[in-house]
Amino acid sequence: MHMRQSAILIMTSESGAHQGVRSATSSPGWIRLYQVDDCYFDLSYSQEGQQALLAGQLLREGGAPFRSAKITLISPEGTPLQSAKVSPKKGFRMFVGDLTAHRLELTLDQTTFDVALS
Repeated sequence: MHMRQSAILIMTSESGAHQGVRSATSSPGWIRLYQVDDCYFDLSYSQEGQQALLAGQLLREGGAPFRSAKITLISPEGTPLQSAKVSPKKGFRMFVGDLTAHRLELTLDQTTFDVALS
């Protein structure tokens, strides 16, 4: 049986806000930490010119493995745009455009978590 839940945002950090003088030239970005089931989902967004990178990894306390995980980027209209497998040892990297109103779906074993991006 497939379940749907929302990822719980537990920490957020805006990059570019703490660099003082250089903040005018640094690209906008953020790092967020979500709780999903018994894992933490570490997600970062950074923009370089016209291209942006969404990267993340799943962390489970004690390093216990999970069976399968997949991340899917969903458009504002609800269309899946791209997806990537998330392996326990290394996370995922996804080149994206503007993320306004987009969301992610993280499927961990039999549960799908909605991850709000804005």
